[in-house]
Amino acid sequence: MSNYRTFVKNNLIILSGHLLIYAQGVILMPIIIKTIGVKVYGGYSILITSVGFLMAIASFGVGFRRSRYLPSAKDAEERRTLFYPQFYINFASLMLLSLGLILSYPIMDRLFFKGDLHFSIWLVVPYYCFYLLYGQTTSYFRYTHRISVFNYSTLSYACLNIIMILLLIFLGYKLTINVLFIIQIISSFLVALPLTIKMIQEIGLRFALPDMKDLFDDIKLGFPLVLAYFFDFILNSSDKYVITAYISITAVGYYNAAYALGSLIILIPTISGVVLPPLISKAIDTGNEVEARTMINYTVKGFLLVGIPFVVGCAVMSKPILILITNAEVANNAFLVTPMVSLGTIFYGLFIILANVLFVRLKTAIIFKINIFAAIFNIGLNLIIIYYIRNILVAAITTCLSYFISFVIMNYVITNDWFIDYDLKSIMKSIVASLCMGIILHYLSSMFGTGPIQISYVLGEVIVGIIIYCLAILLLRTFSSKELIYLKKLVTNQNYAAENGG
Repeated sequence: MSNYRTFVKNNLIILSGHLLIYAQGVILMPIIIKTIGVKVYGGYSILITSVGFLMAIASFGVGFRRSRYLPSAKDAEERRTLFYPQFYINFASLMLLSLGLILSYPIMDRLFFKGDLHFSIWLVVPYYCFYLLYGQTTSYFRYTHRISVFNYSTLSYACLNIIMILLLIFLGYKLTINVLFIIQIISSFLVALPLTIKMIQEIGLRFALPDMKDLFDDIKLGFPLVLAYFFDFILNSSDKYVITAYISITAVGYYNAAYALGSLIILIPTISGVVLPPLISKAIDTGNEVEARTMINYTVKGFLLVGIPFVVGCAVMSKPILILITNAEVANNAFLVTPMVSLGTIFYGLFIILANVLFVRLKTAIIFKINIFAAIFNIGLNLIIIYYIRNILVAAITTCLSYFISFVIMNYVITNDWFIDYDLKSIMKSIVASLCMGIILHYLSSMFGTGPIQISYVLGEVIVGIIIYCLAILLLRTFSSKELIYLKKLVTNQNYAAENGG
């Protein structure tokens, strides 16, 4: 019972924090577009994607054992041994890759940015240093079951970014790409500093290189995940680079705005990627695989019950929301991208949730193989079709198809020895409830949506849609009384704090 309770509590805690983290993109997107323009916003999105890509592959797989075994570490010495060697390897590797980025930036600037971006490439050095420290310390608290600390840190990072940008605008300073990077550097430093102090108080400070055997074992397990991320990057981001090469940076601005809106639902599987691995690892390590399977099944069900109406809502509300948060130019060029991306995100989200099973079973090579197939499929279609049909909707369609293929293969692999209960009755009820919501929203839009788009109009429709869907779900009895009672017990049980150390 305690692991189930922790599972629900941690999901709710992470959800509350990640709502702002993901809202950060929606909040900052219109500010950036309206301040520095769609063209520069498109270039900025390419730049931040590229910098983040190098950050993600810099480990070459080192750190997998830390993530897998920290949840079960018994004392400070074991935690120290798992944490510090991989941290120093990651830091050295990242510094070498940042040097490569600095040296290659002129080529990147000519190829993708056409000289339209004014960015001081040396900013990547402090950015990588402080963001690595931020990422490593938050991961330490995440994998040692301090979800509240993890949530505080990620929430603080998002808040600091938003507050500093709004403050600069209020004071009349002009936003630039350099300023946006400096803000992220300051935010990561301010959040990482207290976390680092707290971590050192717990496990001390030690310089320790890994044992070579441990290092190779770590890379053997973790490198397939890096390769998987590499091809996952191609799957998720290659469309932006192809659009830049074949169409324009401005088109990337259109596409990225619609993509950001349509992919918001990825919040739920992202949360599962934070909460599930430590809990499933602990359940399996203690011989309670049934508990692990139950947590996966409930995550799948919860995601689909939220994701299906989100897709329908995007189909109806994409254009007015894009007009509200960006401008009419972006909305007119990209409103069809949003529902297509949201549909693809459903399949990609299921892929992420199911991948947690392979992670805890140390079968990371399978994740890599699936990603490489889907990535090659996606970039191949983009390169061929966008060359002839230069429309950003093509990129959204190919991405959706690629996500669907990834999910189908992952589901086939997982269900060979791990039963996934998709609860088809609940899915059908969710589809019916979502269609009812969509029809009513479309009717409301045709009646009241003829004038200028106002925030009250958009928020009103969104709230009405949520109410209609929730009522329909309850009327269709999607949740059994047993499930509702059990969920209430999990959430309201007062012994949670005592059992989990407060």
